[in-house]
Amino acid sequence: MIDPNEKIKIVELSKYNPEWPVIFTNTATEIKSILKKNCLQVHHIGSTAIPNIYAKPIVDVLSIVKDISLVDSLNHKFEALGYVCMGEYGIPGRRFYWKSKIKRTHNIHLFEEGSPEILRHLSFKEFMFVHDDYAHAYSLIKRCLAEVFSHDIENYVNGKASFVQMIDYKTGSARASQLKAEDNIVIEPYNPTWPKLAEAELKVIKIIMNQYQLSYVSIEHLGSTAVPELSSKPIIDIFITLKSIKEAEEWIKLLETLGYVFWDENPDKTHLRFFKGMPPFGMKRTHHVHILEASNSRVEHSILFRDILRRDQKIRHEYEALKLKLSQSHLASREVYTDMKGKFIKKVLRAHGYTKPISR
Repeated sequence: MIDPNEKIKIVELSKYNPEWPVIFTNTATEIKSILKKNCLQVHHIGSTAIPNIYAKPIVDVLSIVKDISLVDSLNHKFEALGYVCMGEYGIPGRRFYWKSKIKRTHNIHLFEEGSPEILRHLSFKEFMFVHDDYAHAYSLIKRCLAEVFSHDIENYVNGKASFVQMIDYKTGSARASQLKAEDNIVIEPYNPTWPKLAEAELKVIKIIMNQYQLSYVSIEHLGSTAVPELSSKPIIDIFITLKSIKEAEEWIKLLETLGYVFWDENPDKTHLRFFKGMPPFGMKRTHHVHILEASNSRVEHSILFRDILRRDQKIRHEYEALKLKLSQSHLASREVYTDMKGKFIKKVLRAHGYTKPISR
């Protein structure tokens, strides 16, 4: 029986520890002694295998075997060394073990040769070795998520998933489920984790900006996920305003290292848009970044509409009902969905005395 106390609950990150490769080497020797001739290779994976980034101090080990069906009969030998046997544990074809007395110290992943999961793990590590800027961004994303989800491992993992999926896409090792994912409109009930996800992402972006000495006028969490009690597409919308849109060119590469895709084909060059998690680069959209000039009225009326929704329950309920209806009738048509929403937004803003032009 699995002791529930063995499951990770607190998210604690540590600076890179040069002892982690030593721990891996010793662990690899143990695993090889158990698997014997069935073991083909053993690799150090996960964040403890990537120099100079923060990680949970848990050494992840990937072992490649000839025949995965022979592994279960050896569980007693893993248990004798202090491991807990978890079976597939959510990934078909895997055998997963963890070691812990008080705190988790090891994760062991066993896959049969030919499994696409092997390439995915090894390609991610190799990509981080070669691209210091992405490795730095990944470390920063994890640290900011750990601050807001220090006692919530599930949302910590979910918060960094779209970055990992982007790297999987770049390395050509994305899962088939990601490559086949549909970019449909899905409205979900309000989730109190949304402002926490926004808080972490805003902090990441601000730190990156400061490190690269980029200036901005304002940065805001807008859109429906910024409105408590409002059902929404689970996408964090972040608006960044600059003195001049000409400065935005410097942001494209930096946001890419955070896992964003730049919409270069956008005909509106006064409004730069970036997407994180959008299929096939990820499983589902998680963040949008909008960069505009501070003088652009889009920011002003977006803030006004957000604040109206926050304080007016009746309008909030009307907007929610409209979005649910539109999402059902225009599941795969974001343009139609956005245009129809826009008519409601314009009506509300005009009723509140806003007279300036209102853009999408």
